[in-house]
Amino acid sequence: MNLFHLLFFFFLLLLVSQVKSTDDMIEETCKTCASRSTIFDYNFCMSSLNNSPISPPPPPLLPTDLSFLALIPMLQALDNATATASTIQQLMSEGGGFEDDVYGRACLRDCLELYEDAAERLEEAVRVFVSREEKETVKVMVSAAMEAATTCETGFMERDGSDGGGAMTWTSPVGGDNYKLFELGEIAICIINMISPVTSMSL
Repeated sequence: MNLFHLLFFFFLLLLVSQVKSTDDMIEETCKTCASRSTIFDYNFCMSSLNNSPISPPPPPLLPTDLSFLALIPMLQALDNATATASTIQQLMSEGGGFEDDVYGRACLRDCLELYEDAAERLEEAVRVFVSREEKETVKVMVSAAMEAATTCETGFMERDGSDGGGAMTWTSPVGGDNYKLFELGEIAICIINMISPVTSMSL
């Protein structure tokens, strides 16, 4: 075996090892988070962290770094908030199906305001996390975005006759989006809580 083939084999072995290590880290992280909350969605966590919107960082910050993993759901939540705000605007427009639903349109207006605010908070959360990694500040911002999702959902539950209490049903016109934002926030906060105080962010 010549030097080229030897180096190629070594690189391939390193790549396979890194992928396996990343998969193991994701699975371990989702299992840990699921064990800490009765409402945490393990399958959603696995799916989200395995579909990263960003490329793995260069060494020494490997994809198995918890700081990198925490950034994934925050960016996904930001994308979700931005896209959901656009969806709500479409629902409120002519032909959106809410022309004669006064209460429903009021709920949508509230949701739009909540989601626009959530997007701003999440954008700031990402900026703070990457530049200074002030964990408590980031957690407050992410929690506020999660609250936007539940508040939006509760508005439609009350329209449909619920008192807003009990478990979320996620059946509103943007229920799926509300659920995703809430769960992504849960994943982000759980991972941030797992990060060691000495961990540094150097993207």
